[in-house]
Amino acid sequence: MYYLLIALFLIIVIVTPYVVALTFIGSSIVGLGVGVVEYVTAALAGFTPRAPIGHLRIDPPEPSRDGPDPAFRSYYAGPVLWDYLNILRTAITRMWAKILSAPTTPTPVSSPLVRRAWLWASNTEWPRWFAYPVAAGITAGLVGGGACAIGLVAFASLVFLLLLLVLVASALLMASGSWVVEYVVLFLRGITIECPSCHEKVTRPVYRCPAPECGAAHRSLVPGTTGVLRRTCACHTTLPTLLALGKSRLRAQCARCGFELPTKGLTAPTVHIPVIAGPKAGKSVFIQSAVSRLMLRGDGFEFADERAKESFERNIELGVHQDPSRALKTAVVNPRAHTVFVGAEGSRARRLLYLYDPAGERVESVDHLADAQFLAFTKGVVFIVDPFSLRQVRSGTPRAVLGRVSASNTAPKEVLERFVEALAERGFSWRGSRISIPVAVVLTKCDGLLDPSGPSHPYAARSASSREERALAIRSWLTGMGQHELLSSLDNHFAKVSYFAVSIQDSVEVRRHGAVINDDPATPLLWLLNGKVPA
Repeated sequence: MYYLLIALFLIIVIVTPYVVALTFIGSSIVGLGVGVVEYVTAALAGFTPRAPIGHLRIDPPEPSRDGPDPAFRSYYAGPVLWDYLNILRTAITRMWAKILSAPTTPTPVSSPLVRRAWLWASNTEWPRWFAYPVAAGITAGLVGGGACAIGLVAFASLVFLLLLLVLVASALLMASGSWVVEYVVLFLRGITIECPSCHEKVTRPVYRCPAPECGAAHRSLVPGTTGVLRRTCACHTTLPTLLALGKSRLRAQCARCGFELPTKGLTAPTVHIPVIAGPKAGKSVFIQSAVSRLMLRGDGFEFADERAKESFERNIELGVHQDPSRALKTAVVNPRAHTVFVGAEGSRARRLLYLYDPAGERVESVDHLADAQFLAFTKGVVFIVDPFSLRQVRSGTPRAVLGRVSASNTAPKEVLERFVEALAERGFSWRGSRISIPVAVVLTKCDGLLDPSGPSHPYAARSASSREERALAIRSWLTGMGQHELLSSLDNHFAKVSYFAVSIQDSVEVRRHGAVINDDPATPLLWLLNGKVPA
C-alpha cells in the first residue's frame, strides 16, 4: 500500500505535468492549424469571381446631369478592403466556433473542440485528478493556438495591406503619369477639340457608353476610383480611360450644348478654316469640290462626323458636280463646322480640319462676324472671289454665261473690309502691322472664264506651272479687272497670301480645259494646312 501511494504521488507530481504540457503543445498546434485553415478557406472563397458582392458597396449611382458617373467603383479603390474585412470576420468567427463557442444544439461531432475536451474529462474512466488537468491543458492550448493564429493572420493582413497599397499606388502613379504624358503630348502637338456647334473649346468631353441598349453619359472618363486604365459602366460595358487605349473612338459630346463632337477627336491637331465670301459667291460649292478632291487624292481622308458625310453625299445625289446651283443652301444661323481628317491615320501630318461655311448674309454684317465664336480658333482663311461679281468681268460676259454661273452681287473688297474689322475686334495677333494667319484667295467659277467671248482665264495668258507663277498670274488678272484696292488690302492686312483658281468641273479629276489647267480644289486647304502645295 505504501508503494502504491508513492507511485500514485509520482504520477500526479511528475507524469501528469508532462502529459498536460504535451496536450497543451498539441492542442496549440491544432488551434493554430484550425485558424490558418479557416483563414485560407475564407480567403479562397471570398476572392473568387463568384463570391457575394452585396457587402462591397460598388453599385453605380443612378444617371444624373451633374452627379457622379454611372460606373462601378474600382475593386482596388476600397471594395477589396471590404472583401478582406469580410474574410477576416468569417475566418475568425468560424475558428472560434470550432474551438470555443457552442452551437445552438451541440452534438459530439459539431461541438467545439474545448467542449469535446471537457466532455471527455467528465465521461472518461481516467481519474478526475488526471483528466481535468489534461482538459485544462487542451483548452489553454486551443485558445493559445487560436490567439497565435489571429496574430499570424494580423501579420499576413499587414503584409497584404502593404502590398495592396503598393499595387494601388503603382497603378495610380502609372495611370496619372500616362494621363499627364497624354496631356503634355496634346499640348505640345497643339491638339484640342472644339464644339462644331457652339464653338467653345471642350476641355472634358462627355463620353457615351457604346452599348446600344445603354448610351450612359460619362462626364469624367479619366483614371480614378472607378478605374485606373478602364472602368465598368452600369451596364457592365468596359470603357477605356485613356486616349491611347481607345477612348477617342467612343462617341463624345460637348458638355455645354450636347452637340456630338468629331469622331476620334484629340488624335490629331485641329485646324479651323472659315470660308469667307458674300452671298452666291460659291462657298458651299467650293467646299463640296475641295472635300471631294481630298477624298480622291489618296493621301488619307476620313469624315469626322456623320452630319458632314451626309451633307456631302446629299449634294452628290443632287448632282452638284454637274449643276452647282443644286447645292444645299447654307443656313443663315450660327454655322456648324464640317469636320474631316486629312492625312494618313497615325501619321504626324494628320490634321482634324474644321471647315466653316458662314452664310453670305452673315458676312455682310461686321457685328455678326465678330460674334462668330469660331473666329477665336481660326488658323487660316479661304477668301472666295466670285469673278462675276467684278464689274469689268460682268460687263464683258455674255448673258447666257452670267445666268449659268449665278453671279454674286457683293463686291469682294466690301466683304474683306468687314472680315478684317471683325478679326481686329477679336484681337487677332499681328506680325508687325499685318495679321499673322494665312489667307488663300480662291477665284471660283473659273469654268465660266473659259468662254471665248468673255474675259479670259487667268492662266490662259501665260504658262503658269509653279505655285508662285500661278499666284502671280491671278494677281495680274485681278489687277487688270480693276481690283488693285482688293490686292492692296490683302497685302496690307495679311502677312501670308496666296491665290488659286478652281472650278467645280475638277471635283472628281483635275484635267486640262483647252490650254488651261485649273488648280486642284483641295490645294488651297492643303496650302493652309501645310504651308506648301503638295506635288
